[in-house]
Amino acid sequence: MTADKVAPPTASRAAAPVPLAAPGSAVTGFLIAAALLALGVVGVRDALVDTGVITGSQWIPSAAAYVDGLAYQGWMLPAGIAAVVLGLWFVILGLKPRRKTANAMVGVANTWIDPADVAAIASVRVESLAQVRSASSHATRRKLEVKASVTPDGAAAAESEIRAVLGDLAGSLSPSPRIKVRIQTGSLS
Repeated sequence: MTADKVAPPTASRAAAPVPLAAPGSAVTGFLIAAALLALGVVGVRDALVDTGVITGSQWIPSAAAYVDGLAYQGWMLPAGIAAVVLGLWFVILGLKPRRKTANAMVGVANTWIDPADVAAIASVRVESLAQVRSASSHATRRKLEVKASVTPDGAAAAESEIRAVLGDLAGSLSPSPRIKVRIQTGSLS
């Protein structure tokens, strides 16, 4: 292999994409696709009836004849308004930006951490303190909640040490989550 075919060591990796939630229109898009698929199945069935492969009457001409024979009724205006509102709602869902699902790491370009991983790291860091027996954590992008079981003699100093450890962790995240600490003397249940 020649030297001109080897990538230079300064080549950078592509930036990691921002972790985003599923679009708001994912469920409605699936439902609309399923309805169109059902209409396609009805069309295939009617084609099979028309060619004589299966017996029965066609559904599409019957439905068209029913709709063609309708006259105005009182329920049609509210149903039309509801259809317009539902359509506008679908448009809003389709245009709504997707929300972020992870926190960015401060000082590390293109690096993201999931809130569940933040909670796991917080539990491990809090459990590493001398007076803490056990800890459990729950995190969202904006909030970090830790429940710690501490020894009775270390309860006074435990909260300030826990907050210091969690403050370092929260400071490395963007946005920095709010910290809530619950101290128990005894075991967690």
